Amino acid sequence: MPATGNSLILSYGLSIRMRADGFSFLVHSVVSGQLLIEEGVTRRPGESEVECLRRLLSHPRLGGRSYESVRLLSDAAATQVPLDDYRRENLVAVYRQVFSDSNVNSSDLAVQILPQLEVVCIYRMPTAVEQALREVFPQATIQCFSACLIEHTRLCSQGVRTSDYGGGHRGSVSFHAVMEPDVMHIIAFSHGHLLCANRFSCNNDTDRLYFLLDVWKHLDMDTEFDRCNIYDASDEFVTHLQEISSS
Repeated sequence: MPATGNSLILSYGLSIRMRADGFSFLVHSVVSGQLLIEEGVTRRPGESEVECLRRLLSHPRLGGRSYESVRLLSDAAATQVPLDDYRRENLVAVYRQVFSDSNVNSSDLAVQILPQLEVVCIYRMPTAVEQALREVFPQATIQCFSACLIEHTRLCSQGVRTSDYGGGHRGSVSFHAVMEPDVMHIIAFSHGHLLCANRFSCNNDTDRLYFLLDVWKHLDMDTEFDRCNIYDASDEFVTHLQEISSS
């Protein structure tokens, strides 16, 4: 007797994030969106990124499931160039110019195009890591975390009504600060164009506040007209920022 029922109930999505010290992964239900598993593996001394990834892919909690979607996100630092200025042969030079301490070659870099913003994100994604992933999941999508964050905040910006009060860009800038445990991302748009996308290493509210205010000042933002959208910040951070903006 043939089996009946909805096979989508057993469909899963897998998201892997490549970090500086290893990999983390999330497994969720495609139907409900419910997070089912969240774990990670840290690179052992002397272990390469490829070896660490293969160890993750053999993780017992990943087996026995049919994955409808698989995505690998690179958490490495990224830089952006206008689409019109993008040249494949200049990738290494551009990346090294921004990150002077990086030791990369052309096989270490990848790009992600954001067509709505006419921007190209250059990020680190070694070819060997991608090949190791595709040996197990040929259909996997490779993306840059920073690029995905830029696109997400762009979509959020479309729902924020801004007005031009005359003079400069007052009221026309959508400013976003996204907090993670050890990193803060600051992304700003003006009239639908990417104004800045910066990433700062910081693990406390004092440093987060310093970097946020520094970028705010550098962009000549106006506390009366321009809006600051904060994501995943502590209540103390938000309260302190409100106190500063109202003073």
